[in-house]
Amino acid sequence: MSRLRALRDRLGQIPAPLVDALLALVLLVAISIAITTGPSQGEEPDVLADGLGAAIALVSLSRRRWPLATLFASATLLFADNQFDYPGLFAAVPLSVSLATAWAAGHIGWSLAIGVWFALTPFGFIAYQTLVEGRPMEEFLNRAIPDAALMGAVIFLGEALRSRRALEREQARSEGLLLNVLPAPIAERLKDTDAVIADAYHEATVMFADLVDFTGRSERIAPEEMVRALDDLFSVFDELARRHGLEKIKTIGDAYMAAAGVPVPRPDHADAVADLAIEVREAVAGRSTRKVGR
Repeated sequence: MSRLRALRDRLGQIPAPLVDALLALVLLVAISIAITTGPSQGEEPDVLADGLGAAIALVSLSRRRWPLATLFASATLLFADNQFDYPGLFAAVPLSVSLATAWAAGHIGWSLAIGVWFALTPFGFIAYQTLVEGRPMEEFLNRAIPDAALMGAVIFLGEALRSRRALEREQARSEGLLLNVLPAPIAERLKDTDAVIADAYHEATVMFADLVDFTGRSERIAPEEMVRALDDLFSVFDELARRHGLEKIKTIGDAYMAAAGVPVPRPDHADAVADLAIEVREAVAGRSTRKVGR
């Protein structure tokens, strides 16, 4: 499990512009192959056909910032391509990137509408060719059914990406909550094992800070102002603790607790806590008299 997480983290370190450029290149190659090998409809592919395919690939570069606009632009370019008698394209190929991205971004309604439109339109064309012009439908069904199936696969991919992103957001939220109550090294160990974690530390120093006259001051200010003041003050304490390499243990009301030497041992734990205590006192002393501490 940890190896898979490490591999995912390494892949996640690839710059997003590079990923988008590679994806656009793959899309361009796929469209070019589709144009070259697609069944003839009267006109041979020319510069305009290649240009429309390249434009769809180029538009996909904006998929992260404007997923819905990218989908609309891709659909418009594909619609323009369909106005010519170029070799037939599977609509799911040029729309694959923008459709999956827009769906994953949560634009399910528009993505479904465009996907269904391009998937079902060929069947209307088949009905017209069969009923009006008397042409056999087998040739058209052999193209329309795989395209509809491929479009469904693209939508399924978009849903899988959307579900994974939602899961990652919830996982990040859960990890954030876990880090609020446990030190980061302990939280990492908990994710890798179900065993009981119990460590012994021979030396450590704990700082416990309590705000003077908190009860009296809290009676003279509004509850919202009191909470904001505490949050503002403890945020300063958190930054000072991080700067000195200390581990925040917890806050209880107007009390703040931090420690040095746990969970990572360090020989200067007492000095580090003393330095933090001095800066905490200076930070409180510098607050306005309207704040909670002094």
